[in-house]
Amino acid sequence: MTDGRPTFAAVFADQWDGLPPAMKLHYANRPLSNDRVTVTGTLTIEMGAMMRLLAPLMAALGLFTPRDGKAIPCTVHFLSEPGSNAFIFERWFQFPGRAPYRFRSRLVPQENHEVIEYMASGVGWRCVYEYDTDTVRLRHRGYVWRLFGRDIPLSGLGAFLMGRGDAFEQATGAASFRMRMTLSGGLFGRAMAYSYAGEFTVTEMALTDA
Repeated sequence: MTDGRPTFAAVFADQWDGLPPAMKLHYANRPLSNDRVTVTGTLTIEMGAMMRLLAPLMAALGLFTPRDGKAIPCTVHFLSEPGSNAFIFERWFQFPGRAPYRFRSRLVPQENHEVIEYMASGVGWRCVYEYDTDTVRLRHRGYVWRLFGRDIPLSGLGAFLMGRGDAFEQATGAASFRMRMTLSGGLFGRAMAYSYAGEFTVTEMALTDA
């Protein structure tokens, strides 16, 4: 059972009450539950030349999508689990002429607005969630590697190789929002750039205690 407070209410802290309705729906999942929120929309995914070549390997490591494209239909399930406070992203991409592709990651709240998003490979992206005026901003704080239950900071090495990630989200209606994520910089500059942007609508909510 939970106390009824969403997982991200603690992440946003005193900023939570000021979030627009669409953002509160987006982050409605509670910890220690079987909550499920679904959003649907499209994403435009862009890659630099080198990233495009490495994309299948990156996808095999659970880091990025295997290809780019415009207005790719995408369904995202936000999931909770009874045994933790993790906020799970389960993304399903429908690339033209391809079988649906699933990309899954686990967001685990830390302290002081910080969240670590863990990929299947164990690589984690540290970021701070902040709400300012009408925008939720995800600010880059570095990378970690989850190994044997411990987070090993990658210090400046991760940013040197992969660049830094930043993202924003903005409500566009009572149950819709747009977002953009960019990965830029790093050793190979624009050749390894990666970004995706699109708009989503909350289409299903199932808030059920474990």
